[in-house]
Amino acid sequence: MSAEHRAFEVVRQDGPLELRRYPAYLTATVTVSAEGYNEATYAGFSALASYIFGDNRSSGSIPMTAPVTASRTSGTKIAMTAPVTSERVRNDELESAAPLCTVSCAGEYVVRFTMPSHFAFLEDLPAPNDKRVVLEAVPEHLAVAARFSGRLSEEAVADTTNRLEAWAEDEGLVIVGEPEAAQYDAPWMPGFVRHNEVLIPVRTA
Repeated sequence: MSAEHRAFEVVRQDGPLELRRYPAYLTATVTVSAEGYNEATYAGFSALASYIFGDNRSSGSIPMTAPVTASRTSGTKIAMTAPVTSERVRNDELESAAPLCTVSCAGEYVVRFTMPSHFAFLEDLPAPNDKRVVLEAVPEHLAVAARFSGRLSEEAVADTTNRLEAWAEDEGLVIVGEPEAAQYDAPWMPGFVRHNEVLIPVRTA
């Protein structure tokens, strides 16, 4: 049986580029220090996987969802609806750096798993035993998205991010958060069939 995917509605589409509306959802997150999206995902995955596989107050398991995502933050809390997300947190040094880092950027990242949709409230989720794991409620939001195949790389994320940012500007959308690198497949899945995305939270002007 395949994993539940994060639900969304396509509001606007231009070839491979989409404006999506994500409904509210719950997440489990962990913050890690890493050199980039992939390293962040690997660093945070085990703590989140342990949580859903029983390392929680009820010792109960939670079904895995997809994707696993990673993005850096700029200090402003961004509400995301992701199955597993890894969000990199841009610290003060990165914010003041020039030019702005776009590939293999060292810093803090938040790795995020989206909880299954049958969990409606944070109180429905078992409390994690690991204090690094944080449960969050994410409100409904808009995001621009684009898909790419192959193994996730920093270069692919940067290229896709550039295309999405340019399209968002053309469409009169305002970017309100950091790009999120999303991976939908298990590590053993061949590269040519892998499903990856970049998601960027936006709002209408």
